[in-house]
Amino acid sequence: MQQELLFSSKEFKQLLGVSDCELMHMRVSGGLKFIKEGRAFLYKLHDKKLLLKHPLANQLINWYQEMHAINLDNSPKESESINSALLMIETVLLPIKKKFGDINITYGFVSSELNKYIQKNSSSGTYPSIDQHAASELNNAENKICKRHGLACDFTVSGYEKKMDIVMQFIVNNLDFDKIYYYGESKPIHVSVGENAEKHLQIMNVSDKGRRIPGKKAFGNKAKALAEEQIK
Repeated sequence: MQQELLFSSKEFKQLLGVSDCELMHMRVSGGLKFIKEGRAFLYKLHDKKLLLKHPLANQLINWYQEMHAINLDNSPKESESINSALLMIETVLLPIKKKFGDINITYGFVSSELNKYIQKNSSSGTYPSIDQHAASELNNAENKICKRHGLACDFTVSGYEKKMDIVMQFIVNNLDFDKIYYYGESKPIHVSVGENAEKHLQIMNVSDKGRRIPGKKAFGNKAKALAEEQIK
């Protein structure tokens, strides 16, 4: 079972969009749940939708701005997609950030409009019907772009760009995830969340011709043993 998320005063002010004084008044009036550690206050999340104001949410949605020369609104429109984004931030991204440090999302949420652009201009290596990056968004025909539920993102962690095996093992051993596609210790990790949380670890290898091909896979506790095999 994952630990309850706690936020520093600085983090919580950012989520609420309030000043130091306003946060203090909310705390003393009994409007917030918190614990005190020494002189510091750590706040409990009372509304998960506040996570959409977290910098990680901005990364998850606007990651494409660093890669594609297009200006669009990439926000999720379907309620299932929004819930999946909240689940990703709460159960995967924030615990990783608190454990290891800053996260760099290299491939995040893909809206219907962004998906059309990517498939037209840089579709190599993308599989929108199964890769979960489109979450529960609909295409122009009102059909789901991805037949799987949940949401995926690819990321690295600052300072661990050559040690992503350690990050992968932490996810497998401690977090509720759906699928991980692991490409090696120097590559971004593809991780997804979903209602079922299959805890499926898929090792991806490279063929003699340079193509990515599936290797070993495992689920649940067996995934922990497979993750251990990948540690360098």
